[in-house]
Amino acid sequence: MHTQRRMLLKSLPALLLGLSALPPAWLTPAAVADPPPAPRDDAVAHLLAALRRPGVDRTTADRLVLEFLKTDPAVRNLSESLPRPVRDVIAAVEGASSLTGIGESPFELSDEVAELRAFIDAQAQEFPDILESTGRPVRYVPGYRFHNWGLTVDNVPEYTFVPTTKAGVCNIVAWAARQRRAVRAAGYRHSWNDVFGADGGVLISMLQLEQVDNLPADLAPVDRDNQLQGCTFVGIVDGKGLVRVGAATTNQQFRDWMLSSTGGNRRWTLPLNVVLSEITLGGSISMICHGAGLRNQTISDLVAAVEFVNARGELQTVSDPELITAAAGAFGILGILTAITFRLDPMTYASMKPMMVPALLAVPPAPGQQVPPELAISVTDAQRDAAWREFTRRAEQDYYAEWFWFPYRPDVYVNTWSNDGPPARSTPDYLDNVLHYLEEWLSTMLEQVPAWRAAPGRTQAEVLGAVTTVGLLHCGPDDPPVATPLIDAIHFRRGVRNWRVLDMEVEIPIPAAVDGKPDWTVPARAWWEAINLVYSRPDAPMRVALEMRVMGGSSVDMSPTYGNTFGTCSIEVLTSQLVPQSEWNSFIQQLYDRWAGITGADGARLNVRPHWAKQWPRSIEGRRPAEYLREVAYAEQIPRFAAHVRRIAAAGGVDPAQLRERFANPLFDEILAAVYQ
Repeated sequence: MHTQRRMLLKSLPALLLGLSALPPAWLTPAAVADPPPAPRDDAVAHLLAALRRPGVDRTTADRLVLEFLKTDPAVRNLSESLPRPVRDVIAAVEGASSLTGIGESPFELSDEVAELRAFIDAQAQEFPDILESTGRPVRYVPGYRFHNWGLTVDNVPEYTFVPTTKAGVCNIVAWAARQRRAVRAAGYRHSWNDVFGADGGVLISMLQLEQVDNLPADLAPVDRDNQLQGCTFVGIVDGKGLVRVGAATTNQQFRDWMLSSTGGNRRWTLPLNVVLSEITLGGSISMICHGAGLRNQTISDLVAAVEFVNARGELQTVSDPELITAAAGAFGILGILTAITFRLDPMTYASMKPMMVPALLAVPPAPGQQVPPELAISVTDAQRDAAWREFTRRAEQDYYAEWFWFPYRPDVYVNTWSNDGPPARSTPDYLDNVLHYLEEWLSTMLEQVPAWRAAPGRTQAEVLGAVTTVGLLHCGPDDPPVATPLIDAIHFRRGVRNWRVLDMEVEIPIPAAVDGKPDWTVPARAWWEAINLVYSRPDAPMRVALEMRVMGGSSVDMSPTYGNTFGTCSIEVLTSQLVPQSEWNSFIQQLYDRWAGITGADGARLNVRPHWAKQWPRSIEGRRPAEYLREVAYAEQIPRFAAHVRRIAAAGGVDPAQLRERFANPLFDEILAAVYQ
């Protein structure tokens, strides 16, 4: 490991223990201050010019970024901190040699993960009064500093427990009950809101600490000795395969089980999921996450049963169809999830044909809507009408529907596909996975280079867009579709965890148009409102992507898509950690206000709700977000949810006061106060 990385790692123990120390370069504040004035470094401009040359392909783009990084001595030997397969790819890219000769090998543990694990092992203690099912004391680390992945939450719990058995979780909660302490859990920490614990609290980490705290990511397989991970097939009901999954199982581990000959053997698949493969299933349903496609709801809607440790420290299961609508999306206020039973579909194969389409034709603007001059192209009325028909066809008929725009680019990445492909091998394949892992990490490393940090925001955005675009799967108009197992098409981009970003997402109901059909001008308006705002801001606060997905409604009580009969426009903006906080906050406030102002054909405002796990603006319609969600956005849903939660708690011998004392945090205590009345 090279000198700078080793010095940074040595500063990590004091940081994690809540002491005064210089944070490692990859653990910078969520929104940094403006960089000091500096002359523009021509190296960044030269990189952008090189990426714009005709014929630049993926490996060329990666090589150009690597060459730029090596102009900075501090990151010259960055490959030394990466797993062996990634180092092999770097060597091939830098040498302009073929990648096809690189054989498959497991992602070995990097030196940094090994050193961090050794440090944590040295600091960990055994709690003599709290035992695992094996009779061994549960391990914990005192005063271990907590950061979420997006670096927007920072606190120091008094105890961070890392149990590996259900009995261990039960005994932690039972001890907390005797102490009258609150307990919160965390998986891969991919929520931007403060949905976690607090200073001086009790935290249960569902994953090993070195796994969640280190970048680049450690792609750990299922731990066979950990009762909170793994998948078990439990039967077939109404044509659906029921699979019991440990709450600490990651999407990647679940995907591997579905495709493995020793697991699901390609018989069953989750019909939807988020793109990100490095989060836990327990975290996914707790925050009511979702995929894409008008016929698809949320991940929580796939849940047949949940098992959790209640406020008495006892295992409890909910499978009643009425009550599961609360238990499958309860934000951790019912207890600590230990297992989830999902309903899976028979395995199918996506037929993917993603392509780049001129922005004006990919998502045509709604009637009367302006577009930035930079994206205006000459089109006939017939071309515009054909583009609108194609947009609505994709939204209504394709199994999966998603659009990406990378700031200031003239085209849009249209990733919509059907689910009727022939059986095929996985795409992305092994080599693509390694490249994804590397490319996301390169974006993180760019942020450490002084020349990059001093470059204008727009230049950063244009470089990132150019590199990202060539790294995506593309098909030309005459190319055949690419077939792949459904779950691989959903996780089409890997390694996302290696690049921390900021993210705001809202769910906009699609209302009925005058003809009674879905009004597709609503997502079109939302899309172009975002693009117009980007071009109006010279500070370029959005530097990563605008992403829009069409999806269905939901039957989960507190889902942001609950009641959306005609579907939902799920739309989000992402940026890098380098954007000054004041610029990002003002941008997402402006954008949220624009999205919230969209009306249906009848002129009525729509019930726009933010994603629970993503960032929120400072105010919504002049109110604090928590107040607005409680009194307006979820005013009709909260009483239903509260009644369900109280019934579930009562079945476990828990009263509302115990529930509040054990699992509430300040955010949910304010929004869901009705639960505890």
